Amino acid sequence: MSRTPEQIAADEALTEAIEAVHRAYFADDVRGVLADYVVLSQRHFWDDDGDPVTQTWMCPRDDNSVPLTHLIGLCDYALTRYRKTIAEGD
Repeated sequence: MSRTPEQIAADEALTEAIEAVHRAYFADDVRGVLADYVVLSQRHFWDDDGDPVTQTWMCPRDDNSVPLTHLIGLCDYALTRYRKTIAEGD
C-alpha cells in the first residue's frame, strides 16, 4: 500500500519523536540506529447510543514495514519486562 504525503510526514514525525524521547530519557545509553518500533495506544469515546467504546491501535513503523516476527518480539519483550516489574513489586 502506498502512503499519502500526510502519512509519510506523520511517520517521519513519529520516528523523530521516538528519537527525541530516547535522547531525553536515556541520554547516557542511546547508541545505534532506531531499527523498528510499534506504538500501542487506546482511545475512549461514547457511541451514538451513549455506550462507552474503547479502541486499541497498533502503529508499526512506516505503516507495516516492520516484519510481524519483529512486532511480536518487541511486544513480548515489553510484556516480559512489565511482568517482571510487577512480580518484583517495583
